[in-house]
Parts: sequence; C-alpha cells; structure tokens
Amino acid sequence: MSSTFINLGHKAVANLPPRNPKVRRFHESLPHYSQTPLVSLPEIAKELGIKHLLVKDESSRLGLSAFKILGASWATVKAVAKYVGIETKDTGNFDDAKNELSLQNLASAAQDAELTLYAATDGNHGRAVGRMAKYLGIRARILVPSMVDEEAKAKITSEGAELEVVDGNYDQTVLSTKFAAEKHKSGKGLLISDTALDVDDEIPQWIVEGYQTMFDEIEEQILEVTGQQVITHVVAPVGAGSLSSATVTHFGRTSRSNKPTIVTVEPESAACMKASLEAGEMASVNATYTICTGMCCGTLSASVWPILKEGVNVAMTVNDTEVDEAIHALQKYGIYAGPCGAASLAAMQKLARVGDIPLTPDSVAVVLCTEGKRGYQLI
Repeated sequence: MSSTFINLGHKAVANLPPRNPKVRRFHESLPHYSQTPLVSLPEIAKELGIKHLLVKDESSRLGLSAFKILGASWATVKAVAKYVGIETKDTGNFDDAKNELSLQNLASAAQDAELTLYAATDGNHGRAVGRMAKYLGIRARILVPSMVDEEAKAKITSEGAELEVVDGNYDQTVLSTKFAAEKHKSGKGLLISDTALDVDDEIPQWIVEGYQTMFDEIEEQILEVTGQQVITHVVAPVGAGSLSSATVTHFGRTSRSNKPTIVTVEPESAACMKASLEAGEMASVNATYTICTGMCCGTLSASVWPILKEGVNVAMTVNDTEVDEAIHALQKYGIYAGPCGAASLAAMQKLARVGDIPLTPDSVAVVLCTEGKRGYQLI
C-alpha cells in the first residue's frame, strides 16, 4: 500500500472563520510566553533539492514541551467563561482592567463554581489541561489509554492533575472521559476535548482556533528568516486532526496568490486521515503501537473533517524507523524533538524520495515540530 495519497478532491475551503486577534493577545498574557523559533536547516534543504527548509520548533511552548498548550489554554478559558456566565467578546485587550477573561478573574469564578476539568489524552494535551487547571486553582482529571508510557503519566501528575488509566485505546478513552465528565457531581465536570464526537462540538473548535498563534508567528518569522513571504509546502502532523485543521484554515484564508501545498503526516499504524481521504468519508482505523504516541488516534475529530477533506493536498504515512532517523537528523542542528515532532521532517524527506509531489529548487517548506525530546521504545 502506498504511503502517499494525493487528494484529487482538494479545493479552496469555503466559509473559513476569520482570524481572531484576541487569541494571540491572550497567549501573550500567559506566563512564559515567547515566540517559538523558526529554524532554517540549509544543509537538509540542499539534500532535498529545495531553497529553504524551515522548522517551527514547538519543543518549548509556554513552559511546556509541546504545542498543545496553545489550544488547551484558549479552549479552557472560553469554556470556563461560558460555564460561569462571563460574556466574552472578540474585541478588547486581555491586559486591561476590564478584561473579562483575565486568569485572575476567571480563576475566582471557576473556584466558586467548584469546577473540575476533564481531558482524554495520549500525553501532551492532558498535561496542558492540567497546567490550565493549576493556573485556575481547580482540579483536573485526566484519562489516558493503557499504552501511554510512564514518562507521559508523570508529566501529567506533575501538574497536580488526577490520572486514570483506561483499559483501551485512545478512541475508547475519549468516550470514557466524556461519560466521566457527564457523571461528575452536580454537573461540575467540564470536558476540554480536542476530539469532537459531533461536528458542532464547540470546545474542539476553540482548540483549533488556539493554534492560530503558531501561524501568526510563522508569518512574522518567515520574512525575517528568508527575506520573503513565500511558502510552498507545509507539513503538519495528524492525531485527531486539530492542528492540521488549523493549518488548512490559516493558509486557506491568507491573501497569498499561490497557496502552499498542505501535507499531513501520520504513523503507518494510525493513519485515520489517509484512510478517510481514500474512502471519501470519515473512516476509523485500528490504531496500534507507534513511538508517535500523541498521534496514535484511530478516528478524526468530527468537527475538522469537513475542512480537511477539501483543504489537504497530500496525506502521508511514515514508519517508526523513519521517525527515529528524523529525530537524530534534527539533533545535529540543535533541535531536540520527540517522535511526534520529528514526524513532519520524516514526511518531508520521504516526499523528496518518492517524488509524488514536485519539489523544485525554489520550494520553501515549513515543517511543524510539535513536541520536545522524550523517551520512546523503538520496536
């Protein structure tokens, strides 16, 4: 079976939501905010036969070792504000005295409401929700599938979150977490899920919106790094599909005359995006072990599928050996990525080898490196 699927149904996605300027301002108000680097790797670019290879290095984001806090933080404040009845508007400054969504004001209301945050996770999303619960001074209960390793569990509990291991895979964990949140006493369980079970689920859409900050930064940095605004290819990893949806959304609504080719990457053992494009409809797969634990999802988020089925140009899969090699390649250039972070480079290298999508000496590729170094077992 081919590792590359070219989406012949690709077209410009209609009715994309506009950029929300409040998202970036909110992230800038959080502890530890700074731009993550956009790193040029000219040696690898030369090997690939392209002009620029740029790595958006999310190995340290808002004090955590992955990009997930961008979506989890925005979705959490939006969801908590809605629960406690604080009206939010898409205007205003997060730093002024009238800010309805300051962490201080929201924390007090969340504590009075005795809220507990719930999340299903393969690791990074759950830790990010735990961090937000810590900021708000409320409890978090995080459920993980049985294959999640001890390092990921320890990072979640280090945020003060309660941890429960589900005897099942990620998809089963998502359902268990939904039921647990719904059964929480007096309706005080609030589910912060990055996987939508229904196309209209609000919170997963807020998570997608939260990733906007990453792309805002890229737009500023690309000019500094390359001297031009041109981007011809973007490679985004897929778990349940939130980040790839944010990628399609951002580049679909920009004013560029030539839109970049959007490439998604998944582990061979958990390729629900590729399977869905091949089937022409959402399709689940039996996700099995991969070192890319954060991408070990058997089903896409329902709310992102309508965007992905039209906006993704190419869906690729990589195996664990290819990802391991990409991890070591990045280390030579001072980027210390985990498997999910290195998967995008592995896909870019594979794209150059297989030749299904043309790369030229003028190509400028951005690959999203979504997590920092962590332990893994290559089988």
